[in-house]
Amino acid sequence: MMTIETKYLLASLQSLPGFGKTRINKLLSYFETPQQTWQAGPKVWREVLSLSEKTWLEIEKGYQENLPEILEQEFQKRHISVLVEEDEDYPHLLKEIEQSPLCLFVKGYYQSSKPCVAVVGSRAATHYGKSVTSCLAEGLSDCGFIVVSGLAKGIDACAHRGALKKGNTYAVLGSGHDFVYPKENEKLASEIQENGAIFSEYFYAVPPQAGFFPSRNRIISGMSVATLVVEAKETSGSLITANFALEQGREVFAVPGNIFSENSKGCHDLIRQGAKLVSSIEDILDEFQYLPIRKKDVRSEPKDEIQLTIMQQKILAVLEVEFRHLDELAAELSMPIGSLLAELTQLELLGLAKGHPGGYYNKETL
Repeated sequence: MMTIETKYLLASLQSLPGFGKTRINKLLSYFETPQQTWQAGPKVWREVLSLSEKTWLEIEKGYQENLPEILEQEFQKRHISVLVEEDEDYPHLLKEIEQSPLCLFVKGYYQSSKPCVAVVGSRAATHYGKSVTSCLAEGLSDCGFIVVSGLAKGIDACAHRGALKKGNTYAVLGSGHDFVYPKENEKLASEIQENGAIFSEYFYAVPPQAGFFPSRNRIISGMSVATLVVEAKETSGSLITANFALEQGREVFAVPGNIFSENSKGCHDLIRQGAKLVSSIEDILDEFQYLPIRKKDVRSEPKDEIQLTIMQQKILAVLEVEFRHLDELAAELSMPIGSLLAELTQLELLGLAKGHPGGYYNKETL
């Protein structure tokens, strides 16, 4: 296990402009130890790495001999810990990916032993997408998973909030810890920090940039045994996360949606390409029999403990008579398709209704 001094030497190298993991590893291989590497300084680094004058000048401008000590004080002031790949607490699945961060900066309570599932989706989420996300994230959390997402608007925020109802959640930032983007999620970020952890590969003072968000997606999927996509347009950033998951050899799940909705096209494409369709929490749990999770059969819960809305009661009353098609239900109940699908998904998660191919539903008996 690395000493605190060594961690901050590595962190200092990572903080310099133009210094990625490849260049740092080349220097470490040449100088053997982080201490010798740092002491050598930019003039020697320029020769070893064959740096251009522009890159060298940027690095020299950012270099301070006492930078490791300065960073240590700043990180401790902000209650941010540094994880490097040699640490036992560094996310073990993240170590397996090709572009794992040299240093991860963590704020909050991190449990390295618990399995993670990434839940991502559209920023412009529908009522249906938000309802499904909240239900599934809460269910995953209740079964012992840590839900990981990106603290964005829409599906990400719903995933974090749903998970917090029953357990912990992790957020991965596309900036340093001094910035929460979007600002409207600052309160949510505080709740996550108290009941989970916030990760970043960027230094606390680095503001969000457009290019950082696709990069942080590899961490979201890399930490997780699987990625679940709930609502995504054909060009959604969530599909970048799903593609990272596939490249990393992880499971990909997708929730189907309204065939007329742009927000469903990305998920439907994933399902066509082999992602597992999710209509209930059991569809996810069935893939992870080997993990020490709490498999909860919602259908075994006593009926009188389940609190239903008036609309859910109306839906069940109609389904009690016979199988009904989604369109028939919407017309009979005078409900928009999206709202009806959200209610049906919750009833399915409760084990009270069941969907069938072709858009048909019936009532399940507890």
